[in-house]
Amino acid sequence: VTNDQIKEVFQRFTGKQKQVPPMYSAKKNNGIPLYKLARNGITIERKPVSVHFFSIEFVSRRKNRVNFKVHCSTGTYIRTLCHDIGQEFGCGAHMSGLVRSRVGIFDLESSIKLDALKEATVSKPDVFFSVEKVLAFLPEIRIKDEFVKQIINGRALPKSALKALPIKFEPGMSLRVLNGSDTILAIVEPLVNQDQFDQMESCEIAFKLQRVLVN
Repeated sequence: VTNDQIKEVFQRFTGKQKQVPPMYSAKKNNGIPLYKLARNGITIERKPVSVHFFSIEFVSRRKNRVNFKVHCSTGTYIRTLCHDIGQEFGCGAHMSGLVRSRVGIFDLESSIKLDALKEATVSKPDVFFSVEKVLAFLPEIRIKDEFVKQIINGRALPKSALKALPIKFEPGMSLRVLNGSDTILAIVEPLVNQDQFDQMESCEIAFKLQRVLVN
């Protein structure tokens, strides 16, 4: 197998794909993690799941070992990718090592060792990420000042509480809630999509609380 052939296969796997989760994974079947079944010698049929490979980049090769970088969606199994690539060549393949170089805003360059974390204090703010930075990837909604106390007390938000909304949202999403001073108050989940929201009465509950972030 040549390097050019490997790169060609990488290209074919780039984009939206279907993956069968491995038995040794945290995926659940009837509430039981697959890895627990696997440890008891049980193998079951698994439904393929949709994943997205934004890029698969050839890095280096040493005999039968290939190093490559993957930018992929959440829930992707790199072990399965290696297996599937091996099946494509007809010779088999497996993963011998994995380095997770980035998750969201967190990357290896900004990481610290556990010893440094133990020594970290409030006097070293550069060691910690702010809540605002950590949650910046979530779409935001803004609420009226008179509803701030309500959400701090753990109550759901009615339509009338909203001051500003993202253009598109739907149930299952997580949104960060800000007040007029740009303070993140909580994380909420929509109970409806944006079209249904427009049809709601002002007193109807539109967002349920996931987490309160202030006292």
